Amino acid sequence: MIEIHWGYFPPFGFLFFVLLAGLLISNIIMWRRRNGGCYRDSHNALSLLEKRLVSGEIDTEEYQKIKETLTN
Repeated sequence: MIEIHWGYFPPFGFLFFVLLAGLLISNIIMWRRRNGGCYRDSHNALSLLEKRLVSGEIDTEEYQKIKETLTN
């Protein structure tokens, strides 16, 4: 009769590896979304600023000053 030696439970070791890989991937995704949010917010601010310029709420001098502040 053949005896099966499980050692350190290889099926569970593989499951642990898959779980660990999933956590790593989800952590990278969340990190990129969180850091990408700063760019999206400044992009939205610039688009709102452009809309204000087009609608006539602000003039070009004010637009340039605010744009410099947002991009720095």
